[in-house]
Amino acid sequence: MRYCGIDISAKPAAQQLVTLHERRGPDGTELVATFYAPGTVADVARTVLSFGGEAVVAIDAPSGPRLDLLTAGAPLRARLGLPDGRYESMRVCDAILYRRRLPLYPVPAADQALTRWQGWMRHGFDLFAELGQLELFRPDATMGDVYEGPVGDGALRLGRVAETYPDAVFCALLGHRPPAKRTPHGLQQRIAALRLKGVTDDDGGLWQRTLDELDATAAAYAAYTLATGVGGWVGDPREGVIVLPVARLADRYDKLPVPRRAALLSASPPRPSST
Repeated sequence: MRYCGIDISAKPAAQQLVTLHERRGPDGTELVATFYAPGTVADVARTVLSFGGEAVVAIDAPSGPRLDLLTAGAPLRARLGLPDGRYESMRVCDAILYRRRLPLYPVPAADQALTRWQGWMRHGFDLFAELGQLELFRPDATMGDVYEGPVGDGALRLGRVAETYPDAVFCALLGHRPPAKRTPHGLQQRIAALRLKGVTDDDGGLWQRTLDELDATAAAYAAYTLATGVGGWVGDPREGVIVLPVARLADRYDKLPVPRRAALLSASPPRPSST
């Protein structure tokens, strides 16, 4: 089985694919990472489809436009307990994550054109379309008014391609919001989260990988949890759901407290002069 993670880029030829496959190691099952050269949507889709029925895919991009299910007065707002005037221009999955302090980029509605800065989403939409034969993962429609939950056993019968969000993947694995990924501490925490889940890079280690490669690796791990039934999902299946590597998310994800630092001794205040 190939667990595929794809990080979407605004640059047409910079889509990043990483795959994981299982291997028995001295301490149990390892997830061996294979890193591919960046390429176009067509290049990545061709490579993934070459794996045949062995591919499970998670993509770091929206799977489709917003359907405006949370506009003012929509019945779904009351079911989700959303306050008036907020989250009206979000997808259901985005609102659920945003309330847990896991913010995402806003996704345009179906009748809205993508802005220039949203152009990268077009590459995501195109990739989901190219992988359509693997079918988009949608939780069972008979679940009714349920908008998050575990993927459960046999999830692949409902689709082998899913949307994910690497930042939320790392938060879910760590239990808190790590520092920015471009900082040494933030990078360290993300790599540690992957290694604790058995992810291994035989070609020099994860420290040599780019941020895009690490995000794609996190996406691949989300695909693994979809296939093995240990992950979870949030959203409305009509609009698209996001798959994450835990069966249920915490109520919120905050940053860790700033480490304590002892105060330096200050200079003694001057003595008043005698007259």
